[in-house]
Amino acid sequence: MLLISVGYPIGNNPTMSHSDVDMQALQALRSQFSQALKDFASSSSTNFKILRSVPPSLPPSSSPIRTLYVLDSSFNPPSKAHLSLAKSALKSSNASQSSASDARVLFLLATVNADKKPKPADFEDRLIMMTLMAEELRSAFTTSGPAASAPAVDVGITKQPYFIDKAVSIDESSVYTSSSPNPETHFRQIHLTGFDTLIRIFTAKYYQDHDPPLSALEPFLTRHRVRATVRVDKNSPSKNLQDTTTGENDLSSVEDQKAYLKGIADGQKEAEGAKREWAERVELVVDDSGETEGVSSTKIRNAAKAGEWDEVNALVGKGVGEWIREQGLYRE
Repeated sequence: MLLISVGYPIGNNPTMSHSDVDMQALQALRSQFSQALKDFASSSSTNFKILRSVPPSLPPSSSPIRTLYVLDSSFNPPSKAHLSLAKSALKSSNASQSSASDARVLFLLATVNADKKPKPADFEDRLIMMTLMAEELRSAFTTSGPAASAPAVDVGITKQPYFIDKAVSIDESSVYTSSSPNPETHFRQIHLTGFDTLIRIFTAKYYQDHDPPLSALEPFLTRHRVRATVRVDKNSPSKNLQDTTTGENDLSSVEDQKAYLKGIADGQKEAEGAKREWAERVELVVDDSGETEGVSSTKIRNAAKAGEWDEVNALVGKGVGEWIREQGLYRE
């Protein structure tokens, strides 16, 4: 089921008079997501689940993989900044001659408080928007090359709040299998983040159950990697970004952010349990596409509340923007 029509320009689709998004199909999918979320919340044995694959004909079991790119966010809403993280990683992978068939992308939503009504957008709506973004990601590759170069994208949920536990839940689910014939060789997860999230991964207060606290990262960084995109925008309304660009720990420049990672390599966080070699498991990249500049979820929600739909579409893409408008999301 294709949720975004790509065969007609907007306004000329004979089955949709004003939109290129199949709203009827999306509403049916939203109902499916609603039931799946209830089942997931009531299960005590399941911490990770794939709810949809794009395209549906390529579920995770369809082929083994070498690399899983994990984009974990609240997706409230998903934006072109999220999309850029995934596109940049995949294009870098293609440039290094990695096989597209050996990689998948996972859009991951944490439903830690699934028994409470999430705000300001329901989980069902976020999952719909994640699905629309997955189709847009594939479209970005199919329009510029053969369909085989487009990655399969999964939309999944987890009950785990922290990166280290999310990675474990994915591994233990056995949803994905390694492309290596060696049973001891595991596929690697590459977690795609912004620099503000990287800061939180290396913040000791989140791991108070461990001594020293950052030793909690060892299983995660021994097996998996982080690809963090440098972002410099002091005027961003994102609180996460503001937290890393103010005060004594000013990280408002590319040089400052690279120096932060070098500090880990130089042992500045050894007392908290971080190993120097972990810096080698983190790749810092600079986004020179311009697609993330000025984009934040807060800015999108404010534009939707004001009914500035051209602005919304510019920040999230047409499909996601249509859903936000159709559902009246972020108006209050």
